[in-house]
Amino acid sequence: MQLTAKNKWILVIFGALAGFINGFLGGGGGVLVVSILLTVMALPQKNAQATALLIILPLTIVSAVVYLFKGVVDWEPTLWATIGVVLGGVVGASLLSKLKSDVIKIIFSVVLILGGIKMLF
Repeated sequence: MQLTAKNKWILVIFGALAGFINGFLGGGGGVLVVSILLTVMALPQKNAQATALLIILPLTIVSAVVYLFKGVVDWEPTLWATIGVVLGGVVGASLLSKLKSDVIKIIFSVVLILGGIKMLF
């Protein structure tokens, strides 16, 4: 895919916003990245979600290092959650390649809506 200069700037600006959201809230930047990849880049749902993971990886590393240096990481929950995240990531990535984009879009939307409702209450 060949990007226009305008699309490159849009990605940089929204990438910075996603970085801020992820660094400030500890997550959520990937949702913004997926949305931008779907709307601005017109990527299929599967590609947008897979691409967003690679975009968020360096952001996650940078944010984690900042939190490590500030001494605010609780190591025991980190260890146990990491085990689950790795297992869930393998299952989720495998499932992504098997489902149709429309089904993935519905699952993605439902998870976002339920997460938003949970955070409100």
